[in-house]
Amino acid sequence: MQNFRTGFVFDESLNASFLAELFDGDTLYAETVFEDFLRDLPVYWDRVEAAYDGKNLPVLGTSVHTCKTLFGYVGFTDLQELCQQFENKCSVNTVEELRLDYIRLIQRKERAQHIIEKEYGRLREFNEANG
Repeated sequence: MQNFRTGFVFDESLNASFLAELFDGDTLYAETVFEDFLRDLPVYWDRVEAAYDGKNLPVLGTSVHTCKTLFGYVGFTDLQELCQQFENKCSVNTVEELRLDYIRLIQRKERAQHIIEKEYGRLREFNEANG
């Protein structure tokens, strides 16, 4: 884990140097971005699931692209790359061929969402204590 300039230390799963550059020590802004992520991800992920279930590969690729951006803003650059790979496969594979990749993506999304929920809580506590 890497120290954030203000003393806040992000979870080791996150790209702390990227977040330090993105937020420049502004943990109030980081809290807002993490809150937005938690609010927006379920809405966007519903679109991913609907496209997958409906076997609509163009919409699936676009929907994963949107989620990719969200993951980047909270420091999941590795998950961002996984989304990019999946998005690329949407243009050349069938839904059946994407099944294992889709399951892997769901598992990573759920783990990431859990980590961001914890980090959001920690950011809130940190900001309240250091307000």
